[in-house]
Amino acid sequence: MSTTAGKFIALLGQERRSGTVSVETEQHFKHDFRKLTWRADDAALAASVAAQIDRLEREAAALRRLRAECFGVA
Repeated sequence: MSTTAGKFIALLGQERRSGTVSVETEQHFKHDFRKLTWRADDAALAASVAAQIDRLEREAAALRRLRAECFGVA
C-alpha cells in the first residue's frame, strides 16, 4: 500500500467514525484504490478522489432539486 493511499484511507476512517463520511464512501475508496492498485501514483489516487467528489456533488444537487420540487423547500 502506498503511504499516501494508506494515510488517506486511515483519515477517511476517522471521518467515517465521526459521522461526516458514509460507510459507502469509505468502501468505495477502498475498492477503487484496490482496483487502481495501492501502488498507484498520487496523481491517479487524487483523480479517483476528484471523480468521487464530482459524483457526490451531482448527487447533492439532484437531491436539492428534488426536495425543492416535491416539498417547496430550497
